[in-house]
Amino acid sequence: MTLEVICGACQGRLVVETPGVVVSCPHCGHHLTTPDFPVDTLSDDVPVETTESVTESAPPETVNSSSIFDESVTEPEDPRTAETQLDSGPELDEPVSQEPVSQEPVSQEPVSQEPVDAPLTDSSPEDLPAAEPRARRQRDTVSRSAFLILLSYASAITLACLWLFYQLQNAPLHNLERLPDPIDQAEGGTPRLTLVAVDSPMPTGHTLALGQSRKFGHIRVTPLRVSRGSLGFEALRQLGGGLSRKPIGPVLKLHLQLENDSSDQEIAPLDRTLMLSRRYDNNQVLANNFLRAGKDASITLLHDNPLEGNWNWKGQEADQVNGKVLEPGQSFQTYLPTGTDGVGDLAGPLFWRVHLRKGYSHSGRGVTTIFEVAFDSSQIESEENVD
Repeated sequence: MTLEVICGACQGRLVVETPGVVVSCPHCGHHLTTPDFPVDTLSDDVPVETTESVTESAPPETVNSSSIFDESVTEPEDPRTAETQLDSGPELDEPVSQEPVSQEPVSQEPVSQEPVDAPLTDSSPEDLPAAEPRARRQRDTVSRSAFLILLSYASAITLACLWLFYQLQNAPLHNLERLPDPIDQAEGGTPRLTLVAVDSPMPTGHTLALGQSRKFGHIRVTPLRVSRGSLGFEALRQLGGGLSRKPIGPVLKLHLQLENDSSDQEIAPLDRTLMLSRRYDNNQVLANNFLRAGKDASITLLHDNPLEGNWNWKGQEADQVNGKVLEPGQSFQTYLPTGTDGVGDLAGPLFWRVHLRKGYSHSGRGVTTIFEVAFDSSQIESEENVD
């Protein structure tokens, strides 16, 4: 004989064969006691509803909250209470007038629900998620001691950078970095040249190789090549045309490209005063533009073109009275020629010294400097028309 029982917890139906025993609901896992079969009135096909359905627990109070974490918590019914209520209920004297339900025994597995470990408290669910952001803020916050260490380190680095910047701004310049302009030192109309000793070491970055480009002040200098050939002449424009002079040679020529890299200054990098100014001392001719072989060798001066002469080096352009003036961004190519004496004896490492105007100071005075071009005699190129 079988009896269909309704679970008082989930209202699910289950079929039992033994009366008066405690069974587990296959739907929700709730324990309930099956009732005794009626002696004369119950049949195998009549379902009986136990008093478990009558003793259902009241639904929990609903907490009015707008939190997304609100959930209705239903406390499970105590099986002991259900059993007590079942035993204390009145016995059924008459069969239950219910139609038999054509339903097979439930074969579904019970719903797996994880038990709630933490007991419920009276606190509102809105208070629960607030603990996690507070804990996260505590983990993400740098401690006071670590912050002070980082602040001290950053301050020390900043002070060190400021000290280095101050030292660089106030470091003394090499005496060859900033030479006076001979034109500004003219006394009675005669330029006064500040001579640099032949064996004076060059400042850092003032020795260039052929093809190397470097900026001195506002002038970018690129030594292009050194050639051997003849030197032609052309009359000053003030004398007019029709005059000619026979070329000389062979001479060596240092070819340069000069570019004005300033934004607001018009500069003549070379002129007759810079290139042709000389000083005579104890039967020696001294100048700032020359060619020498090795450190202790004698020097070969530029071609002796008189400062007040009537001839310019042909195609040189920079030996005008005021030189070749470059506007900002302009550039041109020029050359410096040696004389003819001793040119054929130059061999090995060679150094060509050049005196250059690199711009003007805030007071309007010209500023000059010295640089050298280092090359080897094997790098000298031959020109076609050599006398």
